[in-house]
Amino acid sequence: MRTTWSFVLGATAALLATPTLAQKSQDTLRIAINNPFAVLSPYDLPVDEAAIFSREVYDYLIMYDEHNKKYVPNLAKSWKRIDNMTMEMELRDDIKFHNGDKFEASDIKSTIDYITDPKSKITYGSRFSYIKNIEVLSPTKIRIHGSEPVATDLMIYAYRIQIFNGKLMDKMADKQDYGRLNPVGTGIYKVVHIDTNKGILVERNEAYNTLPEYKKPGAKKYAGIPMPDKQTQAAQMMVGGVELLRAVPPDTAKALTEGSKDVLATYIPSPNLVYLAMDSVGNGPNKALSDPRVRKAITMGVDRETIIKHIVPGGHVAEHVQNDCFKATIACSYTVMPPKYDPAGAKKLLAEAGYPNGLDINYVVFAPYKAIGEAVAGDLLKIGVRMNIQAVDISLYRRLQGDNKLEAWTSLFPTGSYPDSGNIFQVLFGPPAMKYYNDKTILDAMDKGEAEFDADKRTAIYQTAYNRINEMNYHLPISSVPTVYVHSKDMQIKQNSLSAGENYILDYVWK
Repeated sequence: MRTTWSFVLGATAALLATPTLAQKSQDTLRIAINNPFAVLSPYDLPVDEAAIFSREVYDYLIMYDEHNKKYVPNLAKSWKRIDNMTMEMELRDDIKFHNGDKFEASDIKSTIDYITDPKSKITYGSRFSYIKNIEVLSPTKIRIHGSEPVATDLMIYAYRIQIFNGKLMDKMADKQDYGRLNPVGTGIYKVVHIDTNKGILVERNEAYNTLPEYKKPGAKKYAGIPMPDKQTQAAQMMVGGVELLRAVPPDTAKALTEGSKDVLATYIPSPNLVYLAMDSVGNGPNKALSDPRVRKAITMGVDRETIIKHIVPGGHVAEHVQNDCFKATIACSYTVMPPKYDPAGAKKLLAEAGYPNGLDINYVVFAPYKAIGEAVAGDLLKIGVRMNIQAVDISLYRRLQGDNKLEAWTSLFPTGSYPDSGNIFQVLFGPPAMKYYNDKTILDAMDKGEAEFDADKRTAIYQTAYNRINEMNYHLPISSVPTVYVHSKDMQIKQNSLSAGENYILDYVWK
């Protein structure tokens, strides 16, 4: 791979007659976009590369400070719970949209009416299905009524509901066009243009006053430049055509930065969890993993510390997790740890379980993390467990999961996009995942935790479930996976003031 990249970079640079000048003098920071998008809407196109822009173009009702674990006012200056299904909010009266329209309660109603309308074809509409209706009490006061108690409603307002300009959206024949034709928000950056071919350009909103104590502007402008071809990205980075590449494969990062004073790599800790999971029920013909001793032996056979040190990209800044949650995750608590690395003990357990000569297991690995899967398989081979690796994309993984065809698998879960234990259990143990476990203890905790509003009681409920994961060896958390950036020497990536592990455009700043 290294030889290939050296050839590509050398050949491409030679073909470029005039290097593109860096944009620091123009205060425009350019980011390569892998998958071009022409819509800026968390509801209609919830993709990561758009999210780094949309979070700073639109505002949320409230925000959550993950560093200090507290909610902070945003568009709503205060809130109170009327009962377990009703939230009342007092709104700011000094906020304007990018087009000059005054922000008011009707904008929230229009946004929520859109995302809760069964006719709206938004992605993940079920996230908002608990909302029964929204009541406008005045231009600066609303009540949101739920159809059932949901203890994570504040998290939803802080992470999942970005507010659109209702006065613009209500005039549109197709409200799905909002993020394409009128991506107008109240955030610290405003959209200049958005187009599949031209990309997206945003510029600083000089009138921004929603949350200045947390949000400090970075560059004057950020440009997301469509560049799906990895070789083109690499060449443009080398000649100054872009300042930033995100989520770069480690071998590419090494090839681009080795021996260069102008191109650097930065590894940022993130709450992206890579884990090993096992079918404890025995859905398929291989029933071995339904034996707790076999699952425990497998967890004891994986040398996680060595994998983190030598295989995980940016392992030197990775969090050595011991369960499916992180320090910043709300209600993350457990007292039971995974078994320690003990290959001799693992072999003994396998023999006790009736597998003195080991066993064969089909092992599905999410393709971007094949190297980690190969390291896991290499460790397990030493104890006699022969893992037949199948690297898959996310769509095939989901299909295999739904068809009950997973035996053991390694995937990645980005917990930081919604850092709450309820969300983690819903994704990793809710439908369709739960059919691989059928664990009443975890199911009960999920139901109780979702309805418990007392923070300490809720944490205690989830602690029972987290302990159960390690007791039964359903999952082995291998590591967090830091985000790899390759960038110009003229810029740096700073820690987000609210998120403990996610970064957005205003975190990409000039030196």
